[in-house]
Amino acid sequence: MQAMRLVVLLLSLGTLVLYGRAIAGLWGHMTGHPGPGMIAYGLIGGTVSAVLALLLWRKRIKELDWVSEEEDRQP
Repeated sequence: MQAMRLVVLLLSLGTLVLYGRAIAGLWGHMTGHPGPGMIAYGLIGGTVSAVLALLLWRKRIKELDWVSEEEDRQP
């Protein structure tokens, strides 16, 4: 289970890095060095990474709820 938490952490950090690349590409476009590929790569990659992190975290929370319900039932 610790591995899933690490994967969620890495995906979350990847989201920040990729959205940062999108912002850097936008800044380059504003200063006269257009990089539409960099913007698209950052937005698409950041969004995919964020969605995967949220789905994995949701799965983890459901597993924890299942364990706590099981503990509550035992005398």
